[in-house]
Amino acid sequence: MRMPTHPVVLPDELPCPVEAAARIIGRKWTLQIVHRLLNASSKRFCELQEELGGVNPSTLSSRLKMLEDEGLVMREQVSSIPPHVEYSLTDKGRELAPVIAEISNWSQRWNCSEDEQAAEGHLRAA
Repeated sequence: MRMPTHPVVLPDELPCPVEAAARIIGRKWTLQIVHRLLNASSKRFCELQEELGGVNPSTLSSRLKMLEDEGLVMREQVSSIPPHVEYSLTDKGRELAPVIAEISNWSQRWNCSEDEQAAEGHLRAA
């Protein structure tokens, strides 16, 4: 009898979809980058860096490369004067919009101060 050359994966050993997603979107700055790109057709590197505040340029570069490799971000070389690079979300990246909206809702509900929650409730009532 011939033994299989690859390990057999039992159902309990299958990777959890949450863990797989967290490996991508759970890295520092990743959701913030996607959030900023959701609100624009495209952005330059320097625009993203300015909007994100304290992000290190090498960290931003590596996150954008990772997002590009995962198919969430598209990088386009624009041959204008001066030439530059623009980043935009792919359809796959845009599908994170409801995820980010729910994270924002959860954060507002549980992480805002009582004064912020009262002001938000007042705005909703108006």
